[in-house]
Amino acid sequence: MKAPSVAVRDQSRPFGADEMFFSTTDGRGIITSGNEVFVRISGYEARDLVGKAHNIVRHPDMPRSAFRIVWERLKAGKAVAALVKNLAKDGCHYWVVALISPTPGGYLSVRFKPTGAFQAVVEPLYAQACAAEQKARESGADAAAAMERGAEVLSAGLQAAKFSDYDAFMWVLLCEELKARDAVLAREHRSILRPLPSDAMERQVKDPALAQLATVYRGGGRAYEHLNRLYRRIDDFVALNETLDRKSSFVNNLTSELRISAINVALASARAGGEGQGLGVISRHMGESSGDVAAAVNRLVSGIGNLSGRLRGVIFNLASARLQLEMGLIFVRELLGSTSVDQDWKERRKNIHVLHEAFLVTMKLASEALHELEQSVRPLGTIAEDLERHVLSLQVAQVGGVVESTRISEHLGFRDIFSGIRQQIDRTHDELLELSEALHRLDRLADETPTIARDIEAAARQIGIDIQAMSTGDNSDGIPQPVPRIERPAPEEEKVDEVILCPSLPIRSVKEPAMVLTGAAGG
Repeated sequence: MKAPSVAVRDQSRPFGADEMFFSTTDGRGIITSGNEVFVRISGYEARDLVGKAHNIVRHPDMPRSAFRIVWERLKAGKAVAALVKNLAKDGCHYWVVALISPTPGGYLSVRFKPTGAFQAVVEPLYAQACAAEQKARESGADAAAAMERGAEVLSAGLQAAKFSDYDAFMWVLLCEELKARDAVLAREHRSILRPLPSDAMERQVKDPALAQLATVYRGGGRAYEHLNRLYRRIDDFVALNETLDRKSSFVNNLTSELRISAINVALASARAGGEGQGLGVISRHMGESSGDVAAAVNRLVSGIGNLSGRLRGVIFNLASARLQLEMGLIFVRELLGSTSVDQDWKERRKNIHVLHEAFLVTMKLASEALHELEQSVRPLGTIAEDLERHVLSLQVAQVGGVVESTRISEHLGFRDIFSGIRQQIDRTHDELLELSEALHRLDRLADETPTIARDIEAAARQIGIDIQAMSTGDNSDGIPQPVPRIERPAPEEEKVDEVILCPSLPIRSVKEPAMVLTGAAGG
C-alpha cells in the first residue's frame, strides 16, 4: 500500500519527554488500535488511521534499508529498538525511539521522544543510506539491491561508531535514551508514574468500572516500583559488561605476547651454545606454560563472549519491560481520564491486555536471562583462577631465567628479555585481579536480582487478576483472554515498509473488529 503524498516541511511536531504512545497492527502492518497521544502528534483523525497501513506516517528521509535491518529481527521473532523519523499529516516530522515486537496477531509498537545523543549520530547516517539507495535505483538496481546497498552504508556507519553490529547499537540506544529521558524528567520535576487526578478519584466512587481500572493502575504502580529497583542495577550491568570486554581483549592479546617471549628465550639460549643449556630448559618450560595460558585464555574469552551476550539480553529486556509497563500505566491513566464508560471505552480497554501480556513476555525473557547469567558467572571465576596459576608458573620461570642469565655474556640481552617478561606478568596480574573482581561483582549482582524479579512477577500476576476482574463473568464486553505466544509466518518482504515504516500509530478507538494481540511483546 502506497503512503499518501504529503508536502514535507522542515519543522518538527512538539511533544513531551513524558508522553508515550503505542500502536498495534495485524500481520500485514494494518493499524488496529492504539492510544490518543499519537492522534494529536500525527495530526490525523482516528478514523484516518484505523485500517490504514503503518506507512501513512512514513517520512521520505527514512531509508528502506533501516527497516530491512529491523525486519530481520522481527522475522526471527525478536523485539527490536530503532530511531525513526515519522511524518505528520501537516508535513512536519517527529523523531521517536521505537520498541517493536512481534505478537501472535501482528505487532506492538511503543514510542517515546529521543533526548539523548543518538539522533545526531543516526540522522546523517540515514541520509547517506538514502543517497546510496537512490543512486542504486538510478543505476538500474531493483528494490532489494538498493536496500542491500543502503544496509552496507548503515553497517559501515555503525562500525565506524564502534558498534560491532546492530544488536550492540540497539541495546545501547534503548538504555541510553531511557537514561537521557529520565534525566530530563528529573530536571523538570516530572514522572511517568503520577497520582490519579482528583476528578478521576471522585468518578471512581460512582463507577465500578473506573474503580476496577484504578485498582489496575495502583497495582501497576507497585510493579513499576519493584521493576525500578531492578532497573537501577542496569548501570552496574553495563559497567561490568564493558569491563569484561576490555579484559577479554587484554587476555586475548596475552597469549601471543607470552609465546613470542618464550620463542625469544629459546632463540637466545640456542645462540648461547653450551652456556645456554639451562636457559633452554627454562624456555621449554615457558613454552609449555604459555600453551597452558593459551588454552585457559581461549576458554575465558569464549566464556566472556557468551556472558556478554547474556548481559546484553538482561539489559535490553529489562529496559524493554520497563518501557512496556510505563506505556501500560500511561494508557490506563488515559482511560481513567475518559468522561464516560461507553462501548468505545470498552474497545480501547482491550489494549490493557495487549500491553500487560507484552510486559509479561518481556519480563519472562529478562528473568530467564538473569538465571542464565547466574549460571554462567561462576565457571568463569574458576577459569580465571586457572589462568592465574599458569601465569604464576611463568613467573617462577622468569625468576629462574634471571638467575641463569647472570652466567651468560651480557651482549646476548637475556636480562632485557626477562625484564620484558616480568613486565608482562605484572600487567597480567593486575588485569586478572580486576577481571576476577568484576566477575565477583557480577556474581553478587546476579545473586541479588532473582528476589526482586520474583517481587515483580508477583505484582504482575496480581495485575492480571485485577485486569480479569474488569470483565464480566461471561466476558460479554469482549475482553480477550490471554493466549500463549505462537509462531506465525512472517509477512511478505515487500510489506516491510507497511509494517515498520510508520511505527507509532495510536488511535482513540477501533471502529472495526481489531485483531486481539495478547501473549507477546509487539511492534
